[in-house]
Order: sequence, then C-alpha cells, then structure tokens
Amino acid sequence: MLPLLVALAVGAAACQPIVSPQAAAPPPAATNSYYMARATSTDASRLGCVNANRTGRMTLFFGAPVAVAGTYGATLWAAPDRTISGITQAVQNFVRGYAYCRTNRSLRILVGVGTSNSAIDNKTGAWLAGHGHAWATMVVALNAWSNRWYPGYAQVLGAWDFEPSWSTFAKADAWLNAYGATPGRPLMFVNASADGCPTTKAVNGPCNNGWNQQMVWHLAWQHHTSIPMPQIYATSGVNAHQWQLIDLWATVNKRELMVFAGTMSQRGACIQAGTGGCPGTNNTAQTANNFLRWWLNTDRRTFQTGAHAMTDVRWFS
Repeated sequence: MLPLLVALAVGAAACQPIVSPQAAAPPPAATNSYYMARATSTDASRLGCVNANRTGRMTLFFGAPVAVAGTYGATLWAAPDRTISGITQAVQNFVRGYAYCRTNRSLRILVGVGTSNSAIDNKTGAWLAGHGHAWATMVVALNAWSNRWYPGYAQVLGAWDFEPSWSTFAKADAWLNAYGATPGRPLMFVNASADGCPTTKAVNGPCNNGWNQQMVWHLAWQHHTSIPMPQIYATSGVNAHQWQLIDLWATVNKRELMVFAGTMSQRGACIQAGTGGCPGTNNTAQTANNFLRWWLNTDRRTFQTGAHAMTDVRWFS
C-alpha cells in the first residue's frame, strides 16, 4: 500500500505562484488515517481512544474488495479478510473508543470507511456493483448508528483509494456507480492518486493503465459522492501539480472547478517502514497540504482558498 510515486519533471506554471509551500498559512492540525492490519473489537476500541484528541477527517482503510465466506468484504493486510459485518463492528468499536476517551467537547471525528480499486479487474461488473452497493449500505447503517448513539462525537462516511495502476477505469467506475446509486449513501473521501498523469499540460493527457485526466476527474469529482482528499506523497510536489492540471482541464473543458477538501500524506507509514523511510514520497502532512494549495493557486482558474484538511496515513498493526 505504500506506492512510491515517481517524481517527474515539473513544467513551468501558467502564471507566477501566489504563495510558496513554505509561506502558506498552516492548516488545522492533522488527523491520522490507518491501514487496518488489525481490527479486533479491543484493537479498534483502543485505536479510537488513541485518536480521541483529534478532530476532522480521517480514513480507516480495509483494503481491496473481496468475497469472504460467500458474502462481500475486504482484505486486511496481516489479518484474515473481513466481511461487511466484521468491518461494521470494527468501525463501531473505533467510534465507541473515541467517544469514551474524548475529553474536549469541541472535538469531532469524520470517519471514512475505506476500500480501494486494487485487484478488481478479475471481478465481473455485476459483482462490483453488488460490492459497491453493499459498501454503501454498510456506511448508511453506520452513519445512522453513529448519529443515534454518538451525535456530536462522530460522523461516518465512505472512503476510497482509487489508483489508475490498480485496475481499468471501467471496473473502478462500475464500483463507484453502484455506491452512488444506493439510496441515502453518505459522501465519500476520495484518497486517490493520479499515477502517471501529465505534469506539464491540461489536455486530457494519458495516465497509467489506459486512464486519462478526464477519467481521474470523473471519479474524484464528477460523481456527486466524491470529496477529493488526494495522495500528495512526492516531496517534489509533482503529485499536487498532477491534480492541479486535472482540475485545470475540468475547469476549461467542463466548466466545473474541483473543490479539494484537503490532502493525504504517508509520513507515518514511511517511518514505520523502517530503514530508508520511502525517501522522495514522505511529505509531512502540512507540506503535502501546502503543496496542493500552492499549485492550485498558480493559476486563477484553479485558485482555491480552502483545502485545509489534512490526514497522514500509517499502519495499525
């Protein structure tokens, strides 16, 4: 899950930058997001308690969509795959732990329950539609449960890590179509990457695996469920430039500016990886956020004053 994104050469900006990454006003404190390699009731409750001093948007990633015991579920990296029911219990226990340990009433967590487009090319369209619908139904139920028992403490949303390198666009789109078509489905954090997408032009250029800028924009923004909080891992800032160019293409060709809620970094996971710490893709949360806002503000057509939320992903193992 620690994609090492290649730092590509960055082209000249469309106009002079308005603010540099170093000078940008600091966003609010970052949250932590997690790759859920452990998800027992005790583990999930403890993780919620550990995060009880945080507020804002974060994601619990449960891995790739899979069939588990004849039903829908997701992978856990170092633990057995979990059914939708098992994932539901883990998220509920996370929220319980957060609510039990929270001491400041002003704090509130927005929990994205995440999966990905990894390893879905061998799935049929019908199976992906079923999984997308099951995931959305789970999130609907979790959000209703949270609103009933823990109002003011937590809200539950969907979350999705789509990456062009991991599947065809058609398979990814089939899953998201089903999620979005589910009645009452909450919005979804899109913690995506733009693998191989252009770094100099906004001309609907190619990305990895047959994708293009329009396809990435379609999943990250055109779907009404999507709240973009993309991966800004590269210390060169190239990931942020890729997303700014996707946004510029959409603004010019679709007359629709993307609104980024914030960013995802992976500094914590890199530190946990040990020796080397994934050099070149280990932005701090604030640097990642500053890069995105800096690139968005290099062109008046993509200028955005927000995008302040930031989360740093790490392993829960």
